[in-house]
Amino acid sequence: MRTTFVKLNPIKIYIMATVKYRLQSNSNNAQIYVRFSISRDLVFQEKIGMTICASEWSKEKSLPKQRDAESKALAVKLRALANEIHKSYNEAAMNGARLTKDWFKGVIDSFFNREAKLPENDNFLSVYLNKIIEINKFSGNIKQSTNRKFIQLQSKILSFEAFKKHKYLISEIDSTFLVDFREYIISEYRLMDSSANAQLRVLKTVLRNAHSNGKTVQHQVYSFKIKQVRSVKVFLSFDEVAKIRDTNMVGTNLNYAKDWLVIGCYTGQRVSDLLRMNKSMISTRIDNEGDKFQILELIQEKTKTAVSIPLHPEVQNILKKYKGDFPPTFGVTKDSNFVLFNRYIKRVCEIAGINNVISGRVFNKTLRKNEIVSTEKYKLVTSHICRRSFATNFYGDNRFTTPQIMAITGHKSEAVFLSYIGKTSNDHALQTAKTFKQIAI
Repeated sequence: MRTTFVKLNPIKIYIMATVKYRLQSNSNNAQIYVRFSISRDLVFQEKIGMTICASEWSKEKSLPKQRDAESKALAVKLRALANEIHKSYNEAAMNGARLTKDWFKGVIDSFFNREAKLPENDNFLSVYLNKIIEINKFSGNIKQSTNRKFIQLQSKILSFEAFKKHKYLISEIDSTFLVDFREYIISEYRLMDSSANAQLRVLKTVLRNAHSNGKTVQHQVYSFKIKQVRSVKVFLSFDEVAKIRDTNMVGTNLNYAKDWLVIGCYTGQRVSDLLRMNKSMISTRIDNEGDKFQILELIQEKTKTAVSIPLHPEVQNILKKYKGDFPPTFGVTKDSNFVLFNRYIKRVCEIAGINNVISGRVFNKTLRKNEIVSTEKYKLVTSHICRRSFATNFYGDNRFTTPQIMAITGHKSEAVFLSYIGKTSNDHALQTAKTFKQIAI
């Protein structure tokens, strides 16, 4: 018997875009979604405008259970749509077309012979604002925290439009709108003046952006002055930090909190970075004269800024208590850690007698808004007092330059730094004048 061998071509395996259907509810009238995955970073999902009873859906096959003629016809329809999506994708890829959410929705609408929805008119403020938000999501130059400000503004604009029963064009925004909008968000959202003014500054940024893109913006918007409300800056002086350090606490958690508070006032970091400090972050540097210095290095969680922090003798003394490491923390999760730390340091400051009466921001439970009131200082203490105390205290010591302090806090701009500690260029000039006087002597 003669055996014939057939030479097979090598099998080529391609990673290709995939279409998958899914339901997002277990109802009797669940919407069918189509998900199109092109790559890990490029995935689209849309409703197809058809529904099915969830019990009639096969999760394993991502298709209807084909028990009758109707479900079989639906499965055929879905397979045909999947083929159309692949076909349209291949054509778009060959022609170098931009693949967007609108493109994907257009493919689905075309398949079902639906009239494509016209894009919204971005001459309207809320639509233009939404456009900025969507662009920022895909921009590597925009921080999430920055885009969050536009999202918060958009929410308030939509609420204001609903209240006024009017959708505003960009060209309609004038000083009257700005005043009315400010009064509305102070009343409706229970904002302080400083927070409401911050929203107006974001709005002016949006309008400047609109003008640069050819939109009509009224000139009076540019001349509208937003009053700078100086917020109350609460910090612990060096003397108060020493008083806290020297006060005996009863209970391990209060002692740990006291030590962390002192460490925070001498390292200048946010609580998200402070409470994750550990001895592995510390290294020893030797200068040209052979002197050794301990430096803590970390990348700030919020801004991803790398900072190098020389360990102050006060910090080194605390670390000796814990055999070269930092104190234990409090909670199981990061959030519970922060909550407990805030609770404990208020009590620590109360026991230490940090009770002089000062003005500060306190939440009024009856009015459900923040108010500026006069109260004992310990009641105003939160974890952020660590960072602000460091910046304020060392700025007040003319042996340290502002860039030196900023290199530790991670501030990028001197103007932002000065605003952070409640100083102005006049304060800066006064400090320099005092240094000139010392030099002259």
